[in-house]
Amino acid sequence: MQAGVHRAGVRLSVADIAAQPGGIEALRCRVHELRSRGVHFAANAIEQEMAALDLAPRG
Repeated sequence: MQAGVHRAGVRLSVADIAAQPGGIEALRCRVHELRSRGVHFAANAIEQEMAALDLAPRG
């Protein structure tokens, strides 16, 4: 299953978002926002898909 965002019946995958200009940073911000709200399962799903796509932060 892909983590994504539902908008008006359209599902955007992590790969779709990452492919957009500024998409990777937007995903990182979303993960941070979700964690700050206590929605760890969604943040984990996004991070797992980013890792599978080799988009995880390095360091």
